[in-house]
Parts: sequence; C-alpha cells; structure tokens
Amino acid sequence: MTTVALFNIVFVLLAYLAQYKNQEYLLKFSFFLIFLFLALRYDYGNDYQSYLNVFLNLERSGSIDRFYDSNDHFELGWLYLCQLFQPLGFFAMVTMLAAFNCFIYYSFIKKFVPPHYYWFSLLLYTFDPGMMLVHSSAMRQSLAISIFIYSIEFIYKKNILLYFLCIGLASLFHSSAIALLPIYLLGIYKWRITKKQAIFILITYMSLFVFGKKIISSIIPFIESYNIKYELLEEEGVVGSGLGMIFSFFILGFILFYDSVETRRNALLFKIASLTYFIIPIGLEFASIARIAMYFQPITLAVLPLILVKIKDSRQRILFLFILIIFALWGFYRFFDSEVWVDAFGKYQTIFSSPEIY
Repeated sequence: MTTVALFNIVFVLLAYLAQYKNQEYLLKFSFFLIFLFLALRYDYGNDYQSYLNVFLNLERSGSIDRFYDSNDHFELGWLYLCQLFQPLGFFAMVTMLAAFNCFIYYSFIKKFVPPHYYWFSLLLYTFDPGMMLVHSSAMRQSLAISIFIYSIEFIYKKNILLYFLCIGLASLFHSSAIALLPIYLLGIYKWRITKKQAIFILITYMSLFVFGKKIISSIIPFIESYNIKYELLEEEGVVGSGLGMIFSFFILGFILFYDSVETRRNALLFKIASLTYFIIPIGLEFASIARIAMYFQPITLAVLPLILVKIKDSRQRILFLFILIIFALWGFYRFFDSEVWVDAFGKYQTIFSSPEIY
C-alpha cells in the first residue's frame, strides 16, 4: 500500500503544478508516469494471472475457435486481441492497453476539468480503488470502459451510428457493454432536473435500497438474453454501517441539484454520473451487477470538479472537497485492508521481477 500511495502522491502533485502557466505539460507527465506504473506491473491484481494464462493457453491451442469452445467466459474480441499480440508477447499487450487507457483519461480530464482541479481528478482516479487499481485487474472491462468514455463525444455530435459502433466494439471485449446502448438517449432529450424532480429522484433512489432486489429480478431475463456474463444471483452485497449509503445519497443530491445550473454540454456528464449511484443499492443485493457502475464512475472525475466550481461559498466548497478526499482516502485504506484485495494488490512488482519474459 505504501508504494502505491507514494506513486499516487507524485501523480497528484504533478497534476497540481499543471494548473500554473507554462506548466500544463506536467499533466501529460503525470499520465506518463501512470502509464509506466500500469505498463510495467507484473502479477498485480486479482485477475492478472488468469489473463496471462489465457494468453499463453491460446498460443498453445493454435485455434481461437477451439479455445473459445472451452473458454467462452472470454469474449472473442479479447481472444483476437491476444492472438494479435502473440508475436510481441503478453507484456507488450499490457503496455498497449496502459497507453490507450492513459490517453483516454488524459484527453477526458483535459477536455472537461478546469486546470486548477486537475489534481483533484487525479486524486480520485488513483486513490479511489474502484478506478485505476481495480481497472488494472479487470483488463477486459477496463478496455470497454475506455471505449465508452471515448464514445461520449459521438453523443454530443448526435452521431448514433458511431456511438453504437463504439459500444458494439466495447461489447466484443466485455459483453456487459451492450447495456450502454440506451445512454445515447440522454443526449437527445435536453431536459433539466428541477428541484421537485430532484427530490422525487432522491426518494426513488432511497427506495431502491428496499425494492432493489425485486426490480433486478424482473430484468434478469433481459440481461440473460444478451448473454451478459454475470452470475447475478451468486452473492449479495453487505450493508455495513450505512455511511456509504449516506455518502452516495449526499453526492447524488449535489449532482442532481447542480445539473440544473450546468451548461448543456456538461449536463450530459452529470446525468451519466448519476447512474453510478443508482446502481449502488441494486449492487447491494446483487453484487456482480455493481460492476455496471464501473462504466459510469470515471465520469465523476469531471463532474465532481465541475460541482466544486459552481459552489460559490468558499467554506461550503472546502467542506465538500474535504469530504470527497476523506472518503477516497478511506476507501483506499479499506481496499488494502480487505482480504479480497490485499494479497493481489498488497505488493507492487514490475515485469523485471518476472521469472521469464511473456
């Protein structure tokens, strides 16, 4: 944990300095270091070894069709990507994925986040374990998420064909991406959320903690019809102290309220980001479906800084920022204190410690 925390502090510090005149290049440099962190990692993350084994076994099988018949958990797009990189090796593929990931996130933050909040976006991205760290393990979905972030530009341009093509491409790497097709509708209807509507939405959100199980049970047939590979009924989430629920309610309330005063361009991001929190109560009953929120959570890297810009009262702004930082850092600590993650993420090591070159 200490090694990763020190790396993250460097990333955030460079992004902080990037706000000053003639220092904008430091944001690029920060992402270059993140690229090195991700590209050089070895056996880091719960799923790293399984992805390496698939890559090696595909090479031995000699046929994608034969391999897919016995390993249909991996989408064909991922298998073809592995085949494409067979001459270069697994490390080269991880490096390419790291480069694409950093390019997408750098472009997104550069485009939507005010320079004086670059550091905050980087803090959320690196210290919130649900983003950089978990994404480094969930390689297929991480690639699909990056493609989705890129596709948002086509919603703005009202190019439904290119948007659907992007989502189709993303689904070749992680079939859950097919659920993103309706997101295009958020860019068609330019409606603003009024205060009354916001209150109604928040009440609905809280009711999901009570009725979420019944709701998701009714849509399981739809999910299964698209062959989305989630074992939805295998495990249930655990409701802890309720602090996370209160925090999510708090953040969703801010997103809904400031959606009404945000520019039309940014309002789309606010609506997408709000979906992150609506999935949380359902995820408590069906933990696997909570992974759908992974597509929307990165949008908060822009939305939360944009909210900070809109808060006029400096004391309220500082308090809001303080709460967000505390929760991100607390989540980071809890992540490395969890039996689920600590063994796979506790020790960062590079490809130079690998027994052989893959």
